[in-house]
Order: sequence, then C-alpha cells, then structure tokens
Amino acid sequence: MEPADDEPDAVLLAALRAGDLEAAGRLFRRHAEPLRRTAGAWARQPAERDDLVAETFARVLTIVRAGGGPREDLRPYLVVTLRNLVSRWSRQRSRVELRATVPEAAAGGADELALLRSNARLVWSAYCTLPGRWRTVLWRTEAEGGTPTEVAPSLGLSPNSVAALAMRAREGLRQAYLQVQVPEPDDPACGEPRRRMGAWVRGALPPRRANAVAEHVAGCPACRLVVRGLDEANRELPGSPADRQLPGSAAQLTG
Repeated sequence: MEPADDEPDAVLLAALRAGDLEAAGRLFRRHAEPLRRTAGAWARQPAERDDLVAETFARVLTIVRAGGGPREDLRPYLVVTLRNLVSRWSRQRSRVELRATVPEAAAGGADELALLRSNARLVWSAYCTLPGRWRTVLWRTEAEGGTPTEVAPSLGLSPNSVAALAMRAREGLRQAYLQVQVPEPDDPACGEPRRRMGAWVRGALPPRRANAVAEHVAGCPACRLVVRGLDEANRELPGSPADRQLPGSAAQLTG
C-alpha cells in the first residue's frame, strides 16, 4: 500500500529508501513550492529559482536513495543543500546571483527557523560525543564567554594551554558535527570508513588512514554520495580548509 499524501516525511523517506520512486514525487510536490519561495531570497529570476529547486531535490533525493540524508524532516536538509548550492554556483560564476541582503520579510523565514533548530540539534549531538575536557572548555569559553585567563584556574592550566585546548576542541566539534550526519551503512565493508568520515572530510586523518578511506570511497557509490553531502556541509563551517589537491581529498572524489 502506497503512503498517503498526508503521511509524514519519515514515511515517505523510508519508502524512497526502499525503492518507491513515487515517494520522491510526493516529497517534491510537498516541498517544492516552499523551497522555491526560500530560493527567492537569493535568485531573482523564476528560471533561476526553478533550477535551484530542481538541482537541490536531485542531490538530496539521490542521497536519500543511497541510505543517507534525513530520516524525519526533509525541509531543513533541503534548505541547507539549497544554500550550499547557491554558494557554490556563485563561486563558479554561474547564472545564480546573490542579493546583498536577505529581505527581513522573506517567505523562507519559517524554513530558516526550522534550519536553525535542526542545526542546533546536530551541534548538540556532536557536542555530547566529545571528551569531557573538550566539552568543559567549549562550554566555559563559548557558551559562558570566559577568556582563557578566566577559565585557566578551574582547569588547572595556563591561559595559553586553555587557548590551545579550546582550539583543538572547536576543531573536534566541527569533525563531530559532520560525523553525526553520517548514516549507518548497510554494507559492513563501509563501517570503518564511515566511522572516520568526519575527520577525513576535515583533512584531519594521518596519510595512511586517509588513503584507506579515499580508496574505499572511490570504489563505493553509496559512500561517495555520503561524502558529497558532508563536503557541502563542511563548506559552511568556520575554519574549513580549502579544496585540497591531495590524494584522497573529498573535493577530488565529489567535485
């Protein structure tokens, strides 16, 4: 029995992962117009908005069919992908033009709120996976706004050591933020590479392990799709390395 049009996204996404292509059409009909309004914040021409919406759906639904992407609410994932796509097309001097500012009354306001909430959940999940000392220094410096000098006595460290620890913790949080977006694999052979994908996309693995992940991704279409999504998410993070021209970089494999 096919899912009804009023079924939640989770049902339709599960159906799509199981091979039901009709579910993709239903998801498109549900989300295309709201996403088109969101695209209007950046793309001035109707044709540009249509191109953005079509490409966004193509990328996201391909990732979902491969086992990745969202499990419950599709809209925030679509908005993230749309924003990444706008940024990428702009850098490549495509037909998409960015407005200097997003209008305050943009129709995509509700989508932006959903996006912020979705990202907050991801960040919190990532934060909870960090070592205790990293969580502490991040909380004291980022959430509470303490300086290294103020935080140092409670950690038993010098201010310089606190600053260095906070820098490592911030990078660890970025890697963890990517890692919590990696879906569990259906193929056991994908297990080890996927456990390291967050660090790999950030260029943080030693050469030997990085090459092992790269070799697997090069020969695994499902993992390549996952990496493509992570690579786009990584471009939104502060401190993201430039596209690397090294063996095994995500940029080379997903470009």
